[in-house]
Amino acid sequence: MYFKHDSWDEFYKNPFGAAEIGKEVTFRVRSNETMNIMLHTNFRDHDNYYPMIQSPEDPEVFEVTIPMPASTGLLWYDFHFDAFNSHYIYGAPPDGFGGEGQVNLFSDQSYQITVYSPERKIPEWFKEGVIYQIFPDRFNHGDREDFTPVYPKHTILHTNWTDKPHYFRKPDGSIDYYDFFGGNLQGIIDKLDYLEDLGISIIYLNPIFQSCSNHKYDTADYKKIAPEFGNLEIFEELCQEAKKRGIRIILDGVFNHTGDNSRYFNKYNVYPEVGAYQDKQSPYYSWYNFINHPDEYESWWGIKSMPSTNKNNDNLRHFIFSGDNSIIRYWIKKGASGWRLDVADELTDDFIVGIKEALLTEDPDSILIGEVWEDASNKVSYGKLRDYLLGRELDSVMNYPFRLCMLDFFKGYRNSDQVMRQLMSLYEHYPRENFMSNMNLIGSHDRRRILTALANIPTNIELSEIERENFSLTVEDYYLAKKRLMLLMLIQMTFPGVPSIYYGDETGAQGFEDPYNRATLNWENIDQEIHDWYKELIHLRNKSDVLRKGDFKPVFGPDDIFAFTRTYKDKTYLIAVNRNPYNAQSFNYPIEGKGGRNLFTGDLKTLDQINVSPFGYVLFEILNDEKDLDV
Repeated sequence: MYFKHDSWDEFYKNPFGAAEIGKEVTFRVRSNETMNIMLHTNFRDHDNYYPMIQSPEDPEVFEVTIPMPASTGLLWYDFHFDAFNSHYIYGAPPDGFGGEGQVNLFSDQSYQITVYSPERKIPEWFKEGVIYQIFPDRFNHGDREDFTPVYPKHTILHTNWTDKPHYFRKPDGSIDYYDFFGGNLQGIIDKLDYLEDLGISIIYLNPIFQSCSNHKYDTADYKKIAPEFGNLEIFEELCQEAKKRGIRIILDGVFNHTGDNSRYFNKYNVYPEVGAYQDKQSPYYSWYNFINHPDEYESWWGIKSMPSTNKNNDNLRHFIFSGDNSIIRYWIKKGASGWRLDVADELTDDFIVGIKEALLTEDPDSILIGEVWEDASNKVSYGKLRDYLLGRELDSVMNYPFRLCMLDFFKGYRNSDQVMRQLMSLYEHYPRENFMSNMNLIGSHDRRRILTALANIPTNIELSEIERENFSLTVEDYYLAKKRLMLLMLIQMTFPGVPSIYYGDETGAQGFEDPYNRATLNWENIDQEIHDWYKELIHLRNKSDVLRKGDFKPVFGPDDIFAFTRTYKDKTYLIAVNRNPYNAQSFNYPIEGKGGRNLFTGDLKTLDQINVSPFGYVLFEILNDEKDLDV
């Protein structure tokens, strides 16, 4: 018995990937069994069966064309048929990633189609940009004499910029003192020329609003810049000076919770207003979820210093997004170009939609990014399937699956086929606009530094805090991690989506998880080779329509080779890297083209077989015209 469907092949499913509401999709299978082949779909728990018609051109091809639902959601499909007096179901492979499936006697895994509404076209400045993420206290300091924390009794200012960050804890493990280094908005302004030279077009700032911590994820006042970072005038100057250099500013919005030491909760009587903790009559009381006022309340992951907000409360919604001068709109008016939503899983779907509507009302060219760690098209949070990418919600998500795939590949945990299958599933599941807007990060403030992660160090290594604080890669480990990083950078800058650089990764920064991944950028100790490679790749991407806009197609080869093509109009680029440090790898590239031009050197090469040296790479423009190739 022969039966085949491949969701990644447009012959079998056209168009590929996510589908617009109401648009038609054609499904095909190949089979030497002709009895009662049915397409089965399930949309919002409603089943439909469609008879598949035998093709007059090919008796082994069966097809049916159906319209997608008129509303958004996930449509699941598989195929039912009878053979040998039994009923069979053909569905997706066991990993659920799509492609060529398998036959079962029962429904095991269905294919996913994301049915979305094309509400907007995501602005080109974002889709074609390069992001640089900054942890403001640790990037660069301007005038340190202006350092004026709101809570000086719980603040330590390092006198040495290159000190290691440290948590000063109470016996119960909670934070007693937050250490600061004096980085601020003026320091960012002072380095805008550096970022422009690097090729950056978007700055994503970790939170900059008033709070007692150095990380600012415990907001105290949404309308005030943290005084140790600057003030409103300096923020506006930052936005204006960045804009002159073609750089946009994106802010970090922390709306799932506030700080307990905030204007709204006011647990420690710091603010003149009556906070929710102090009195049930406070105008902010309904913002929170008290179990037993005042000391029992819902908080983020049980951390009492971060009381959770009530996302269904109308007063909170008016303050955050629905009011004419809401927080979302206020900071867009002051010069920001978008928001990144912290812990988007904790926000309700309609809360996110409300933010998006306010954002676009204020500036139709703005952008909304969500912190989502998994496949955002089918993410289930608190038992509910989330609607993140259906047209009215997020424009982009932090592509942590990309980071995980790349680490697994370079450290040998998964081969290229396994990694590519997961990335192809995102390509298949996300609407194209969202996939091309994926925030492709390899480093962030929530994960160990990428150099440290790429070294041969176990993820669960057991070290004391002192050992972690003082840890540094050996010469051998650094060499290995650096070689891997330079190959990963090539993938990151050529893969579909928006590359995101965590400050300092371009200089060779090291460090385990928080707080050591949040050390200051040592401007006197830059690995120039890494920096120059970043710069070269960013500029290559910035000037290439193919790398910024091109279609994506995987190229499957040996386990150690990660390869793909990007195609835009009449140009195709082939990208391949070899993770093997000892052996060259070869693979056949299935094209009719005559050869390729090396995009770095301009050299011409025949491409009947691609050879990639140990820890090597290729980046070719495919040439199909004999007159273009003279070798």
